[in-house]
Amino acid sequence: MSNGSDILDTFDGQSGESKFDPKLESRQLWGKIFAGFCIFATLLGLLVLAVLIFNVVNDGSSRLNTELFQLYPSRRPSESGYRAAILGSIAMLSYVLLLVIPLGVCSAIYLEEYAKKNWFTELIELNIYNLAGIPSIIYGLLGLGLFVRGLYSGRAVLVTGILTITLLILPPVIVISREAIRAVPQSIRQASYGVGATKWQTIRHHVLPAALPGILTAVIISTSRGIGETAPIVVLGAGTVLFDPKASPINFGALFSGKIGDVFTDTLWSNDNFFSVLPYQIYEWVGDPKAEFQILASAGIVVLLVLVLGMNLIAIFLRSRAK
Repeated sequence: MSNGSDILDTFDGQSGESKFDPKLESRQLWGKIFAGFCIFATLLGLLVLAVLIFNVVNDGSSRLNTELFQLYPSRRPSESGYRAAILGSIAMLSYVLLLVIPLGVCSAIYLEEYAKKNWFTELIELNIYNLAGIPSIIYGLLGLGLFVRGLYSGRAVLVTGILTITLLILPPVIVISREAIRAVPQSIRQASYGVGATKWQTIRHHVLPAALPGILTAVIISTSRGIGETAPIVVLGAGTVLFDPKASPINFGALFSGKIGDVFTDTLWSNDNFFSVLPYQIYEWVGDPKAEFQILASAGIVVLLVLVLGMNLIAIFLRSRAK
């Protein structure tokens, strides 16, 4: 009765108008002010981003040609290009995906579908969430101490870079994949169990297909972040490796001939092979005092932006097609 009387007290018995009406206009005004502030903040951020992209494209437009993808790094700006860095980025991206997809997706499935809810799994989940927010330079130091000086005391920068970038993007892949699996309605699982399917059959035929758009988005967006990281590669010493134009970051001949062992010995574990990626090459040329190298760095930034945006567009396309 008290609740009903409180509600009736807010209205004027004669006019039927609410006693809150005198403050209604001010509340609506503050709501419009807040909405306008949000629109202004969004437009300001987009404006700053547009100005930065315009300046970068304008500075590097003179080098945006086919030679940029055909030439190797050189001491002469007119004879320099990003071919080695692009091949290195492709190589690292290929190996990272081979590690991240099974490890990340399987970890997400286990934690969400199989793991018992106790203090141990809560500790694992807490550490995964914390690892997802650690700066990339920390992963670079971890890779330097664990992989370079610990597991392998040589200069196989490619394999150490692959493992370090894999550690960097693995936590967000696990977190986002878990959220995608968790978003699958329980009614789908119960319906599958009701017709006699096992847990693995339910996950394989119903849960994973339903969660596939979110998992693909997690993998591609996290990988695009990893491919643009510079700090871990610099810490690992990628710039100290000399380049042999005859070498390739991936031994395609051994790969297609079925000699998988040669792929690892000739590319991953080779001390003499070159390893560089687009972010590091850009970082190196941005700091060069020659204006020609800075123009070349601007062109590389445009290439990297197109690569990252392209990967995000692929994620959006796959997400829409998988629905």
